[in-house]
Amino acid sequence: MIEKIMNKDLIILDSELSLEDVAKAMKRYDVGMIILKENNKIKGIITDRDIVTKILANNDNKIKEYLTTNLISIDINSNIKEAINLMKKHKIKRLLVKKNNKLVGVLSLSDLFNTVDNETLIEAYKTIFSINRNTDKYLTDINEFEL
Repeated sequence: MIEKIMNKDLIILDSELSLEDVAKAMKRYDVGMIILKENNKIKGIITDRDIVTKILANNDNKIKEYLTTNLISIDINSNIKEAINLMKKHKIKRLLVKKNNKLVGVLSLSDLFNTVDNETLIEAYKTIFSINRNTDKYLTDINEFEL
């Protein structure tokens, strides 16, 4: 069932590209993740969130140093329940889909919207997005700002 709902139109770019080139590709293709390769091998992935929270927040522009290289993948013949459990276990929104150890697609949490029941999807979202929030608060009088 994964094969029917996964995205087969992958954006795979060279890992030597600049931050600007990768960001432009994200905008052009309206995607939040880019797969990066070196020679003919997948090197890692970078997400729009990685760009903001890791690269720009560190005042850097080197994509290669911030790639997610511990790639979690699932076999194309796996079922949706296995995919959801893998996403929950690793707290990720996307899985690389492989067939015979070759990349054939990406399955994202949003791909599952019309496939699984709402309760299962909500449980997965709660698990994946349970983040330890920063407890430091900006102390501001809410009456200070006009709308």
